[in-house]
Formats: sequence, C-alpha cells, structure tokens
Amino acid sequence: MKNSCEVIKDLLPLYYDDVCSNESRSIVEEHLLECNTCKKYLDSIEDDFIQNDIMEATELKKSDALKIIKKKLFRKNVIVSVISILSVIIVFLGILNYQMPIAYEDGLLSVDKAYDGVIDIKFNGDNYYSSNALTKTIKKDGINKNVVYIYYTNSIWTKYIPNYFKKEEYQFSIGNSIMVDYGKQGEAIQSKEDITAVYYLSGNYRDLALMSNEEFEKVAQDAILIWEE
Repeated sequence: MKNSCEVIKDLLPLYYDDVCSNESRSIVEEHLLECNTCKKYLDSIEDDFIQNDIMEATELKKSDALKIIKKKLFRKNVIVSVISILSVIIVFLGILNYQMPIAYEDGLLSVDKAYDGVIDIKFNGDNYYSSNALTKTIKKDGINKNVVYIYYTNSIWTKYIPNYFKKEEYQFSIGNSIMVDYGKQGEAIQSKEDITAVYYLSGNYRDLALMSNEEFEKVAQDAILIWEE
C-alpha cells in the first residue's frame, strides 16, 4: 500500500464530510480499493454519524415535546389562576352584596295616603340596598282586606360605605287602583282596590307569594303594623 492506514484514517472524516481536496480524495479512494480495514473504518464513521443524527433528532423531538408540555401547563396554570381570581372576586362581591334584613324600629318608615288613594312610603333611615313589597288579601274580622307587606334590606356596601348606592329619595308609592277594561271612548276604566294597612315583614317575598293562606297567616304573625286606614 502506497499510503499507510494511519494517514488514511486521518483523512477519512474529511473525506466523509466532503471537505478534503481532490488530491486527498483520490488518495483515499485508491486506498479503499485495496484496504478492507479502512473501508470498515469508513463504514463505522458513517454509522456513528447516522447514530448521532438519530440521537440529535430524538433529543430535538423530546425538547419540542417538553416545550409543548410546558406551554400547555403554563396555559393551564394561567387559566386556573384567572378562574381562581374571578371566583374570589365573585365570592367577595357576593359577600359585599349579601342582603341583610333591616330590623324595624319606630320612625323607620313614614306612610301617607294621598288624595288619589296612592300610598306613599318614605324610608327615614340612613341608607338601604333594596326594598320589597307584597300585596295580600287577608280576612280580618270576617272581612277581606287588601294589605301591603314591606321590608328593606342592607348590604355591607350600603351599611359601612355611606355613599355607596346613596339614594336621592327614599320613597316609593303604591297605587290603589288597577286597570280592568277600556271604555267606548278608549279611556281606561279602573277599579278601586283599597289598601287598608301596611305591615313590616322580613322574609323571602317570592316564597311568601307562593304560600297558601294558612301558611302565610302563620308567618304574618310576626308582621309589625306601621299604618292602618
């Protein structure tokens, strides 16, 4: 052999990468025709490069997979954090707006009946969150009478923050007539439905409206009379 195997082995990596000179390439190829040992060495270089490429591709895939997992976990954590913050805010606002019945005290309300039969109810307290009213027909002394039950609620906002939902006027009116038909000239014909009393009664007025007369009478025993005609 004109060239030793050691010299050829030094050139084989350059030959494999195609970065050697044309003269060196000719020398290597001429040697490989005669030397199986160097040919096997070249094959091993090729195998090593292929194995390295596979390992690099595998590592790259693992890296990409980890990046995707990290992104998904990050998005999930962000979503969970946002939901948690919103839940806390909703609970916080729910607590702040939780309605508490205002206990009745003398002078809390003023009730007057106007000339047209409308009943004006004025709230004399500092502030309130909402008012609730319910008209019921009850039997008293054997006579059916229309009465109004009313109560007011407070919240943390309105109780401890004086200017929150501060109302300019603490009054609302209850009409005493209902439209039942239209006359020949198209005018509304109203039927008088006199309110004879106003009571203060705390409770869930949706439930109260659905109660039978017997059930309501039991609950209404705690009602406080604040005005009677």
